[in-house]
Amino acid sequence: MDTLKSILTTITGGDNNDSSSTSSNEQIRHQLCKIDDIQNGQMKEFEIKTSLVNTSVLLVKQDNKFYAYSSKCCHYKLPLAKGVLINNRIRCFAHGACYRVDTGDIEDHPGHGSLPKYNVEIVDDHVIVVGTKEELEKVERTKIPDNLEIDEKPVVAILGAGAAGFTCADMLRQNGFRGRILLFTREGTLPYDRVQLSKQPLKKPQELLLRDQPYFKKAKIDLILDTEVTNISWSTKNLTYHTLGKQMKSEQYDYLVLATGLRPRKLPPSIPGGDLRNVFYLRSMEDANNLVNKVKSPETKNIVIIGDSFIALELCGWLTTGLAGPNGKQEDADKKNVSVVMLLKAPMIRTKKLFYICKREIYYYTLGIFGEKIARAVQKVHEKNGAKFYAEANITELTGENNIIKFVQLETGESIPCDLAIVAIGSESCTELYKDSPIEMSEDHFIKVNDRLETSVEHVLAVGDISKYPLRVFNLDEVNCQHWQMACSTGHQAADTILHHYLGQTKGGSRPLKTDFYTVPIYWTTQNNKTTIRYAGYTRDPENVVIHGDLDGEFKFVAYYIVDGYVRAVAQSKYDPLSSEVAEVFHHRRNIRKEDIENDMYGYRKYLDFKTKKPE
Repeated sequence: MDTLKSILTTITGGDNNDSSSTSSNEQIRHQLCKIDDIQNGQMKEFEIKTSLVNTSVLLVKQDNKFYAYSSKCCHYKLPLAKGVLINNRIRCFAHGACYRVDTGDIEDHPGHGSLPKYNVEIVDDHVIVVGTKEELEKVERTKIPDNLEIDEKPVVAILGAGAAGFTCADMLRQNGFRGRILLFTREGTLPYDRVQLSKQPLKKPQELLLRDQPYFKKAKIDLILDTEVTNISWSTKNLTYHTLGKQMKSEQYDYLVLATGLRPRKLPPSIPGGDLRNVFYLRSMEDANNLVNKVKSPETKNIVIIGDSFIALELCGWLTTGLAGPNGKQEDADKKNVSVVMLLKAPMIRTKKLFYICKREIYYYTLGIFGEKIARAVQKVHEKNGAKFYAEANITELTGENNIIKFVQLETGESIPCDLAIVAIGSESCTELYKDSPIEMSEDHFIKVNDRLETSVEHVLAVGDISKYPLRVFNLDEVNCQHWQMACSTGHQAADTILHHYLGQTKGGSRPLKTDFYTVPIYWTTQNNKTTIRYAGYTRDPENVVIHGDLDGEFKFVAYYIVDGYVRAVAQSKYDPLSSEVAEVFHHRRNIRKEDIENDMYGYRKYLDFKTKKPE
């Protein structure tokens, strides 16, 4: 104990110590707990508040060894202690990002950084964390050296800088690739968190960026903005593109990654008025900024959302509960009349691939995800906040005055007043560049890839929303899962596939490269400022479901989706970290039977060797 006391006098510092006199690289030592205060397979967050440093640390005990990391997930900086710890993996409770316990490296997405790791010492049965002020206050770590040097060859060209394209470039560089990386994007901005555009449109552009400009400079990733690739020579490995000023250029590549993503589906030409002013689509940061400015206008009172997609309902929630922003009060925002016009009887209930005909035009609809019971409950949530829904409604025309929209006309003859229309009827893949190419496509215009995300053309990969890949966690073939996490994970796998080719089985660090694509689909949707649904898994039949909880009142529930007698997906609201726990069951290929969860919403826990507090 004398040893501990002598050390502690140099650890925490006294109240009289002046933190400003402590350099950022001076070593700090702080007592966290006794070694028996935390058991194997447990993790706990500790605050460190002294005159020298103000931070928090996550302490993990695994196989009688202690590991200390930054306590926040690298994605949205949420506390990892609320998540799941099992088999050398920490999974965030909210959005499912995974980190290795022994290294802190990111294993699965969302998020792109790894956890800062601190030294741990044991003194007189006490756990001591050791690090500098700069280290202890760092929120994430990247594995790119400050003095990075690269070679002119090989060249990896990535078409698209969304979640999949950026993650591929980032993971290539972080995990040892030292050739050139060309990252092409049609947009004029740095890669950003696109899913926030419909969830939190008021966020400032700089708050959405995945990485800032100094990062791309340090990583030596050639981010080529405002460009469009117009031709690919598959045999000579050459691509042609033009810049914003229409200047034509070309580049040779050794590996090509297709990540061109989706675009909003437009209103069919058979509906007059689609080109009126104040008809909005949401895809880019610029779209979101224009939409916010128009919504804030006092002249905008009546807003009509056309469609029942996730983007449609997330925007509905923002318009009815979030206009004042995170720091304001609802009464500070002007009240808007929000209407949702949808083709089907409830939002997001499509249960199969569906084509619909509108005045002899055929349009493709995507799969549903939650099922009818939850869809109707979601609608009620929005209706309680003032939104009005028009079910099974066919739009015949958008009418206006002076080229500005004024009404949305329905087939029933009803006219909905409209100062601003938001069209959110789904998306379509940006794959026209690959038409008549040797790339093998599916009937619904997605690119077919194998377990390594390789296309039918050698050294050409396809990632993100444009690809159909095997989902090995459930032994499924040709799955297209348009989730942010899945896009990031495909980008990570594509990077590992390329690194296998150039670096072999292992990279410079400690983690073996992934051979094949393997992940659990994770999804979350923010329906309003108090309602979030988290989803893990995959099913094509959302109507075969077991539901626990309250859908109509508090909207606090757990829904298990059953396929052939086994749970293959879960959705929950206000029961964190349940969906992340179930994701770990899926990840470890343990089957949850229907009878396990019919009468006990936590019946899956017997399949994992961990202890955690049940959500209250």
